[in-house]
Amino acid sequence: MFATSSKPSTLVRYAGPAVFFHWAVVLLIAIAYAAIELKGFLPKGSAERTLSMSVHTWAGALVLVLAVPRLLWRLVRGAPAPEPGPGWMQWLGSAMHLLLYLFIFVQPVLGLLALNAGGHLVTVPGLGVELPSLVAASRDLKETLEDIHGTLGTAFYTVIGLHAVAALFHHYMLGDNTLRRMWR
Repeated sequence: MFATSSKPSTLVRYAGPAVFFHWAVVLLIAIAYAAIELKGFLPKGSAERTLSMSVHTWAGALVLVLAVPRLLWRLVRGAPAPEPGPGWMQWLGSAMHLLLYLFIFVQPVLGLLALNAGGHLVTVPGLGVELPSLVAASRDLKETLEDIHGTLGTAFYTVIGLHAVAALFHHYMLGDNTLRRMWR
């Protein structure tokens, strides 16, 4: 119905490390979102609410930890060429990927800065090592950073959803290999 050509393109997959980074980050973002949503249902001051916030914090921190080698891999190894299609679709795909990369860097950094501005240091689980504070404690800064972090988090429900819908559209409506390339 929407197929761009009668001849299917050759399947050129992403390399194994790129696939790992992609799906590990997807899982961690899902955990971070689930934990912060769950937090809203838990009583203030409860151990469960504290645990939910810790899970959110560490899932976000791990997104940032994986974002660095993910970006380095992408810069060094590149990505398979996009599937054939209209220029506007390729432009939108590139813009979407840029937004997603910005998100996986900016969002965890904003969260860490908000914690620091609230007077909290982040301790590496199991090691007891405290990460240095990047900003001084400031209630106003904390509130501003939390607002930005929350607003971006909400906006990215839409961006992530559009990314998933685009992959499914390519797979089911266009019949191309866009989605298959990210599976091993």
